[in-house]
Amino acid sequence: MKKYLLFSILLFLLSNLAFSQGPNSRTRSFIIGAGSGAAFYFGDLAKDGSFEHVKPNVALSARYNFSGNNNFLDNVSVESQFTWFMLTGNDKKDPVKEMRNLSFTSHNFELNLLGHVSLFPEASRFYQRPFANPYAYVGIGLVNFNPAAKLEGERYNLRRLETEGPENSYGSFTMSIPMGLGVKFRASPFLNINLDGGFRWVLSDYLDDVSSGHYPEPTSFDSEEARLLSDRTWELGISPTWAEQGKEFRGNPDERDAYLILNIRVEYFFGNVAAGSSSGFRSGKGRKPKPYRPRKIRRR
Repeated sequence: MKKYLLFSILLFLLSNLAFSQGPNSRTRSFIIGAGSGAAFYFGDLAKDGSFEHVKPNVALSARYNFSGNNNFLDNVSVESQFTWFMLTGNDKKDPVKEMRNLSFTSHNFELNLLGHVSLFPEASRFYQRPFANPYAYVGIGLVNFNPAAKLEGERYNLRRLETEGPENSYGSFTMSIPMGLGVKFRASPFLNINLDGGFRWVLSDYLDDVSSGHYPEPTSFDSEEARLLSDRTWELGISPTWAEQGKEFRGNPDERDAYLILNIRVEYFFGNVAAGSSSGFRSGKGRKPKPYRPRKIRRR
């Protein structure tokens, strides 16, 4: 239900941006975009320094340009992005951690608000903007995450099973701090092509369901599935399992999880091009030529 609420908020924002631009608008300050790319996970179940854990993302965006006032705000935009992305991690890809044998995959949503600063000013007439314009951004976001894993072919929500133990339960939302760089290319008077990369620090260490440095007592779980997914060393034939041995190697609570979003987006500018023009270029004084009418000849 919370996922649909986030999506509804984004649709509301986009619809307000679209309809706020009437047919007589002289500048293109409102921009919407859509794109796709890759998402990279960094955490307890990722190999250190590796970019192996790659999953897709799909992003929608809405941006407002503070341009046309001939001041320092000509380089500044406010942007909001709504992103669906996947994350995955697997101990089997790291020889150092493979004996722990944990894994996860999650479908996630992020809704953020960003301060967007371009290297060059964006002119009030949208067709006058530079061909290539690097930019940087920083902001704050809300992330919905739900790590899951498969056991005997069936997918289980690890958060609901409380595989970290009831004393370490956590919610499905956390805050993120997005920070990134990109460059936007003028593809046409109406369109930009953006190449964008942003790192996300999150205020949770449970994107992968792993944080606590110790295994919960096997007898503390309410279900057999939770016990089997909390400590999967049994799948490698280790007996007694690490949890039964009392080992403290389930996670690292001192380092929080993070992820990286890389994508390519198409941006579309709303509003009329200029007064009296719809082609993307100014049309002199903006007056339409009067239609030619032949003069009538009077008969005497």
